[in-house]
Amino acid sequence: MNAEQAKAACEALSEWLCEYEGYKKPPSEITAALDFEADGLNFYVIKYKKSALSKSLIGVVCFEGNSLEKCRGIYTDAKEPYNEKTALDYGREYAQYVHDDMARRKQQDEVKALFKKNLDYTLSKTLDADVIARQFVKTETRFFLEVGKVDIKSGRVVAADPLCYLAMGKFRPTLEIEIPNGTYPAEVSIFRNDLIGLRMCTARLKIKDTKAVRYELAKPVPDTAANVSEDGEVWTGYPVDAGMMCFIDAKGADEFGEWVDNWHKENKGKNHYDDYFAALFAESYKKLPAYQREDGDFIEWTNPDTNERMVMVSSGFGDGFYQCFWGYDESGEVCELVSPLVNPDLFD
Repeated sequence: MNAEQAKAACEALSEWLCEYEGYKKPPSEITAALDFEADGLNFYVIKYKKSALSKSLIGVVCFEGNSLEKCRGIYTDAKEPYNEKTALDYGREYAQYVHDDMARRKQQDEVKALFKKNLDYTLSKTLDADVIARQFVKTETRFFLEVGKVDIKSGRVVAADPLCYLAMGKFRPTLEIEIPNGTYPAEVSIFRNDLIGLRMCTARLKIKDTKAVRYELAKPVPDTAANVSEDGEVWTGYPVDAGMMCFIDAKGADEFGEWVDNWHKENKGKNHYDDYFAALFAESYKKLPAYQREDGDFIEWTNPDTNERMVMVSSGFGDGFYQCFWGYDESGEVCELVSPLVNPDLFD
């Protein structure tokens, strides 16, 4: 037993009891009874008494390596009696908790690092066709499905955050390229693993039933762009604040904003997500629980005033800024529109 560290462990527990358990003075008796090592940490099982006449209680303190200052944890419920036969088991139970907590924190750090890499992916102005092709396959961790239809009656598509910016009428770029008026299926590629759970990876609007062999950045009509830099550069893509994206007709985008305004007039003090759309996403989950998270990740929504359909997809990995790309087939024709949200290659 490291005598200096054992003394520091007793002092740390004593201070903790005075600060958090209401002890008016340090324990009358306190000593490090046992010690052991786990995960590079030194654990000390402490035996202490609040007063000379009180019963002996048990606590555990751990330090990083041989440091006297890097105290990594203190535990006692200030009620558990010290039992010599079970004292080591008590300490090891706490060591397991510390182990699990360290693993959880490590995993969180890994996710944060990968999230930053994913931001680079969603902000990129180039897109590899093979990256998207690998997403729209069915394996043990990857799958995809059609999540609804989108009615494009004006020939122009809007990609935007539906419940924040689309409803507000800003940061909702209308894409420059026109497509034939019609109804198009919207698909989502989906990924599942232990680190991030189930996530929506790419939203895709299929224009033709052909394969995309290359992608080009989808430029917006300049006066609808999310932003224009001081040097006159027109931004592509769209910001996401509500954690969702959508494909909708350009005229339908205006009609959606009008519908939301009217809904708020009729439902004063209510929120259009919490008090309307959340239930639709929840219903979507009930219908397809294997393909989305419990609150629901996608819906096809029909505007009650126009009977025109749009598709909303939860990005599933926080807010940010997303790009859109037109996919071109071997004949050089537009065959799809994609908006990448999560790159599963980072997590696979």
